[in-house]
Amino acid sequence: MIWFMVAVFFQCRRSEFNSTCDPDSSAYLQTFVVLVGASEYTHFCGAHIRNPRIKIPRFILVTNVGLSTATSSINVFRIDPKTGSISQVDGSPFQLTNRPRYSATNATGTIVYVVNIGNTSISILNLNPETGTLSLKHPDLVLPNTPYSLALDPNGKYLFASSESQKQIHRMAIDSSGNLSSLTPVTVTLNPITGAVGRMVFDSKGKHLYAGLTSAPGDMAGVQAFHLDATNGNLNSINFYPTNVNNLSIAISANDQFVYGANYSSQDVFPFLRDINSGTLAIQTNIPAGVAPGYTITDPWNRFVYVANSGTGQGTISAYSIQAIKGTLTPVSGSPFVSGFSPIGLSIDPSGKYLYSSNTEGGNVSGYTIGEDGSLLPMAGFPVTAGINPFSIEIVSY
Repeated sequence: MIWFMVAVFFQCRRSEFNSTCDPDSSAYLQTFVVLVGASEYTHFCGAHIRNPRIKIPRFILVTNVGLSTATSSINVFRIDPKTGSISQVDGSPFQLTNRPRYSATNATGTIVYVVNIGNTSISILNLNPETGTLSLKHPDLVLPNTPYSLALDPNGKYLFASSESQKQIHRMAIDSSGNLSSLTPVTVTLNPITGAVGRMVFDSKGKHLYAGLTSAPGDMAGVQAFHLDATNGNLNSINFYPTNVNNLSIAISANDQFVYGANYSSQDVFPFLRDINSGTLAIQTNIPAGVAPGYTITDPWNRFVYVANSGTGQGTISAYSIQAIKGTLTPVSGSPFVSGFSPIGLSIDPSGKYLYSSNTEGGNVSGYTIGEDGSLLPMAGFPVTAGINPFSIEIVSY
């Protein structure tokens, strides 16, 4: 037996995994199957392997900007994945005095990064995956100007924050403990005239970042595409693509083929066809949205696009079906659908069955069942009370 083990060791041939692993051995296949079946991300024979699977939603995070530092907080709700119903976890809402506006959680669902408008910072929080409890993990990282939203590199190395007042994207490196350090210089964006940066989104591989560029009323806005240099976190511009007036939001389809967004002032939705290798975009025909469209999201099966129309008072959610080849949009029958007051954030569970909206003026969360045709049916038990001026809403799954 000893001779056999030594023989196998010396017979290992270099493979695409590692020179110390032998793909012809039974132990190799058995170990590979066990590791891949146990986790979405694993290291095996020197390779970083991702086995995509449908995660199970567990929590919803809602950032409440509040009226002051005394009234700002984060709600954590537990999701019933079978029914879509939600209930607050023990201790929620968790007070965060620097007025949180936007959250982004890491792939393991254990660290939450939060944009604060009260002290122009990023908070770094622990999320307990069993209880949903939030606690401070590291001191806040203060930025030179107020951040608007976040984009987390899918490979977990970098975090990016858009500026709500400058033509800038702040770059941060993430260490092994989840702590942040600022990278310089900031990335300067190509807004044609006035404006700053709205929401941002990565493709699934973390190769390209797309940023919605805002503008003053009457000025052209658009989308800027970047290539991420994984060695240093630099964002290298690919191109700027005009869309219309004041683009606040942006989304990418799960298959990485299409990029969508909404122009807040010109009140329309734009579709792009994306080259998955180069990251370049080709504009399709814009389509009307509702009043003040402020957030765009795609479902996980590349079927539908939803846009939160966040105008003052009674809000709506526009729904569109996606043409599978070119990504063009067609309104879903019955769209737009009535929502809460001023919906500003949307989130869809990984199964594509449920959609949730955070309603700023309503101070609550709405929940919907997504029909086979993309229609939205309000769920019983909603709306659910959140905090004062809720903004972003994020589903955390495991």
